[in-house]
Amino acid sequence: MTSANHLTVLENQAQSWAPQDVGVAVSDPTRPAPPVWPQEALTIARAVPARRREFAAGRDAARRAMNALGLDAQAVPGGANRAPQWPVGLTGTISHDATSCVAMVALSGQFRGLGVDVEPDAPLPEDLLPEICVPAERAWLEAQPANERYRLARRIFCAKEAVYKAQFPVTRLLFGFDAVEVQLNAQDNRFVATFRHHIGAIRAGNVVSGRVGAVAGHVLAVVALGAQAGSQNADFPVSAIG
Repeated sequence: MTSANHLTVLENQAQSWAPQDVGVAVSDPTRPAPPVWPQEALTIARAVPARRREFAAGRDAARRAMNALGLDAQAVPGGANRAPQWPVGLTGTISHDATSCVAMVALSGQFRGLGVDVEPDAPLPEDLLPEICVPAERAWLEAQPANERYRLARRIFCAKEAVYKAQFPVTRLLFGFDAVEVQLNAQDNRFVATFRHHIGAIRAGNVVSGRVGAVAGHVLAVVALGAQAGSQNADFPVSAIG
């Protein structure tokens, strides 16, 4: 599969997993991207060339995701914690691996947070398993076929990254991989993440659902926190509007 083809497949899958009214775009961080905007340049002033390419590709994807919603492109500078600082009225998320960059954008009145993570579809290194997976996840993985175990562990990692990114604009909380337990449903590329203890407004037992699976040589995870009652994950971590 050519580079252009794998990015098209990845973008189509991301669009199909994202809720309606979420703009999605994918870019190639290995190719030259349009220059970053002046408001964004300070974020990467001291970055190495590879980081500059990734950042530029991410912002290019973010602006094209805005355009996909019918919105004018805007700057997305980085904050002190490197999280994107989205324009007023918007929420979004950006992720990249070595050969792809995925961005999702939505109106903040419709979604309180979005989370996307993209990783290479490769086994998670065995020595990372205790750091990434809680005991229940490791027990589940042990029951899976040996040749699939660490690829499934990669999906758990990817799902946790997407959950963290989605909740951060809402709670501004930092936490480790042990904060949530992920249950995969590999048959339909869905997952449920359950918080294991209280963290700020998040209560032990709160859940977030999302999509995760392999596509075009990547693992992709998508999470959306709805802003209106009845929408996806609208009751996390506090009640949504309406």
